[in-house]
Amino acid sequence: MGKYIQKNLTKNEEIILEAKISKLPLISAWITGILFCWLLLIPFFKAIQKTIKYRNTILGFTNKRVIGKQRGNKTITLDAPLNKVQSVGTSNTFWGRVFNYGDITIRTAAGEFKFVSVKKFDDFKMALMEQIDKYENDKIQEQAKEMAKAMLAGMGNR
Repeated sequence: MGKYIQKNLTKNEEIILEAKISKLPLISAWITGILFCWLLLIPFFKAIQKTIKYRNTILGFTNKRVIGKQRGNKTITLDAPLNKVQSVGTSNTFWGRVFNYGDITIRTAAGEFKFVSVKKFDDFKMALMEQIDKYENDKIQEQAKEMAKAMLAGMGNR
């Protein structure tokens, strides 16, 4: 899954940061699954489901957009330009605070995308917000350059 972002880059696009997913929640899921497997195997199957989701989760951002993908019961794909990200939220549990992992929720016009057990989730959020600001500033500067060119061209015709 690590190559997913690399394969989906466009011209002049570069990866800024790729999130790492924590394995720690899997440990408790497997312990619970093994200890309580006598309960119709439900905890055991939940541990398998969490493992599949962990192995098939990717989240990152480039200089132009946020890219993410999760596969579990269903496949969820996030591919949004940075200027379409409405908000980025985080949450964590007690163990998440102790071991520095948490959930990241990214809201866009297309919906809400939640990525669980992201290592150093606050650092990821801050880097993403900084990249969104940089993207907006670069866009404004590019528009100003284009407007200045147009004004100079217009003044040259007189």
